[in-house]
Amino acid sequence: MKLHFIVNPAAKNGRSAAVWERVQRMLEQEGVSYEVHWTKREGDGTRIAHQIAEQNAEPLALIAVGGDGTVYEVANGASLFPHVAIGYIPAGTGNDFARGFGLPHRPEQALRRLLAGKAASGDLGRLASSAVRDGVFVNSVGCGFDAHIARAVNRSKWKGRLNRLGLGTLTYAFYLVKELFRYQPTDLDICIDGQNYSFQQAWMAAVSNHPYYGGGMRIAPSARADDGLLHVTVVGRLPRWKLLSIFLTVFWGGHVRMKEVSVFVGRNVYIRPAAPVPVHADGEEAGVGEVSAWIEAGGLRVIGAETL
Repeated sequence: MKLHFIVNPAAKNGRSAAVWERVQRMLEQEGVSYEVHWTKREGDGTRIAHQIAEQNAEPLALIAVGGDGTVYEVANGASLFPHVAIGYIPAGTGNDFARGFGLPHRPEQALRRLLAGKAASGDLGRLASSAVRDGVFVNSVGCGFDAHIARAVNRSKWKGRLNRLGLGTLTYAFYLVKELFRYQPTDLDICIDGQNYSFQQAWMAAVSNHPYYGGGMRIAPSARADDGLLHVTVVGRLPRWKLLSIFLTVFWGGHVRMKEVSVFVGRNVYIRPAAPVPVHADGEEAGVGEVSAWIEAGGLRVIGAETL
């Protein structure tokens, strides 16, 4: 299987470039044949992945070197090509894809697993929103407060500064507290496999392919990346101060026991907010307002993943 590494040198404020240097040394020591491709701007990962997959008919692996946003782009570029497997060398801030699909977090260990050549089948999320048509996601889609925070962080100058100190996750904590007193919850209508639900003054709805998002938070603790289901977590009406407790307990999944948190599973999810709240896909901005998500069971081949 031919290996193509798609490297985002800007991930974690440039630290991914150093990760790639370590990986490259190992590849050369092992005498492995490979090609490397560099992203320069947003969307390059999707464009490069699609171009490689389209031009090569034989089985190949597209390996993202960066963060969850890099995996998101590579998966979107490769989603129409069944002869492609996805790989990942964690070099970002959150690295939730590695957690959800049982991949090693250390780059050297991740590469060794890749070179073993085994691939496991996992589920692939598909979505449509105001900014994405026929897109895919590997981790989660969020609508509401979590997407609002993700947008604020992605546009923040502080993320890069804190990444240089190895403290990038503090950016999320800062904006969580900052925006908590500014964000306005809204009513949500949600349809899951034809069953309708309504929530008044809801903070957010998260649609998950596996348990993790936001850098290790277990937003959907019962989810698995190969169960053929989407797991929907809705945070309904509650006081602002109590929302903080949810974002503390979510690291071990304790939030699902709160009465204001509703959990559902299904294969097709449609969310319609009463106001044009932001939407994210794998932490990347995906428009505002309505969002549709559905699961493609076994639609993602992940090279180096543990048996799911």
